[in-house]
Amino acid sequence: MTTRATPLLLLHTWGGDATTWAPALGHLGAGGRHLTALDLPGHGTRAAEPFTVDGAVDGAVDAALSAYDTGAAGPVDVVGAGLGALVALALTERHQGRVRSLTLVGFPPADGAEAARRPADTRAALERDGTAVFARNYVDSTLLSADPDHRDLLRRAMAGTRPEVLLDSLRATLGWRAHTSATALAPPCRVLRGARDHRVAAGAADALAGRLGGTAAVVPGAGHVAYLDEPAAFAAALAAFHDGIRTAPAD
Repeated sequence: MTTRATPLLLLHTWGGDATTWAPALGHLGAGGRHLTALDLPGHGTRAAEPFTVDGAVDGAVDAALSAYDTGAAGPVDVVGAGLGALVALALTERHQGRVRSLTLVGFPPADGAEAARRPADTRAALERDGTAVFARNYVDSTLLSADPDHRDLLRRAMAGTRPEVLLDSLRATLGWRAHTSATALAPPCRVLRGARDHRVAAGAADALAGRLGGTAAVVPGAGHVAYLDEPAAFAAALAAFHDGIRTAPAD
């Protein structure tokens, strides 16, 4: 059966921007699939804007509507990592008709005492070191990829993000339950976790997948930012999920 190639909407990790998807794009766009990697408010080309979840969701809706080059807009496959996962989940809950499937990567964040102290610790580090040093230290402690180009993408994106945006988006991510209901969704959902992710526990990812009525899977060899650590393995895990979704026949 001939099927439509559903466009893919990509929402970047905390401190990243659309350019951080570059290593994965060649794998994700196999077969000519339409890809949209979006800068969230306060990031990349939108660096002058404040970050809000509502503003991020509005921008994602606009991107979803423009993902089809001709004819009426259809649903998109949404993929969000870290901060982008929060936005992707909020988008799906508020606009389920725009979303064919949802993939959350490196999510949910830590909670409890760690979550409570992280904003203050991050503010102190930013004030002490500045964003450039903070970004280098964060990348060194988070990314597993040995490719310097991959590491540079996230480091430069984070270093170019205003401290207040980093803090506001961090608080939003850690407080994700205030922005979403985290209940079963109509679109199929997959929670992807890097096999070596030290920031997201396997049990937390599995539990979230269960609450959303979805499934969990692992990206071999990857850490917290799976799409930068292991782009090919990440794309393969995503393709396996999307290939299992029943799609509408082409007109």
